Amino acid sequence: MADKGELIGHDVRVRWQDRRYFTCSPPFGIIGRRQMIHWSRDKNERDMSQNNKPVVLVVEPSAANQALICECLGQLHDVQPEAVGGGEAALRCYRALAPALVLLDTTLPDLDGLEVARRIRALEKSSERADLLAWTPIVFLSSATDDEALARGIMAGGDDYLTKPISEIVLLAKVRAMLRITTMREALRDAHRLLTEMSYVDGLTHIPNRRRFDDVMASEWRRAIRQRTPLGVIVCDVDRFKQYNDHYGHQAGDRCLEAVAGALHDSLFRIEDMVARYGGEEFAAVLPGDDVQGAAAVAERMRLSVESLRIPHDEGVAGFVTCSFGVATGIPGSEGAAADLLRAADEALYAAKKAGRNRVAVSGSRHSTGIAV
Repeated sequence: MADKGELIGHDVRVRWQDRRYFTCSPPFGIIGRRQMIHWSRDKNERDMSQNNKPVVLVVEPSAANQALICECLGQLHDVQPEAVGGGEAALRCYRALAPALVLLDTTLPDLDGLEVARRIRALEKSSERADLLAWTPIVFLSSATDDEALARGIMAGGDDYLTKPISEIVLLAKVRAMLRITTMREALRDAHRLLTEMSYVDGLTHIPNRRRFDDVMASEWRRAIRQRTPLGVIVCDVDRFKQYNDHYGHQAGDRCLEAVAGALHDSLFRIEDMVARYGGEEFAAVLPGDDVQGAAAVAERMRLSVESLRIPHDEGVAGFVTCSFGVATGIPGSEGAAADLLRAADEALYAAKKAGRNRVAVSGSRHSTGIAV
């Protein structure tokens, strides 16, 4: 069962109870609930009507030629041809249907076919989910036979060129080849997305790793500069973890870190807050919008959550595993850096350890919370 979601751009990142993460990329999260229901219903109806076949968009001003090309494509039982007669209609269909292939006449009644290709390439680059693998093959259809016309088409964003009158055998061969490439690119994009997601998760604790923390920290720092809002950071360390490893063994140490990570993560109540394994037995959290009181309260909640695990530790602060916390907050400015805030939190962590461990220390404050030893 999912227990937490995180908005990443226009993707939704869902955390399940075992702290594994999955990223979903449909329109939900950026549209309203009612619109989401309509989108889902419309998509289901479209999928049912097309039997989930990839769409080949035919952009041809002649209705007779549209019919001939679609009839030819009908021999490929694994595609769904959709035909329009103008450039503006082609762009609307491109946005709505996300075709696997575009067959595009160079001469259209409203927009030049080359301009349509340029706009399609621009849409791919400007998409909220654009990546290096976002690409729709475009094959131009034209009566022109000169080399310059072919070169202009390729420069405009086309991938191939068919000269009218079009051979049925050549057309089907080109479509098969382009769809084969599209299928391979989609598989590569799915694998790339999965690997990217895996690269953001710590393999032991199943919470975000240092790389993910650095990315989120940089993003939230820029956001705080733009919006002139505070940003809180917590750095924590498992007290006397080396002694724990030496006494109980590394396997027990791994289980301890996993339990601590879960306790820290479950102490965060807001979607925008994030805790990550920063390295070894050290963890770090970023708290967008939190002032010093709010960040200190979160850190204290984390401290109590770890303490409540009651993991035995004969050489620990109180006979069980505890953590020390350093807190720093501020309103970022253009002259500062995220590293400065992290450094302040790290210095506060050092102060917490020096004061006796199992406590929260705030940067710039002489006060700390927790038990004294």
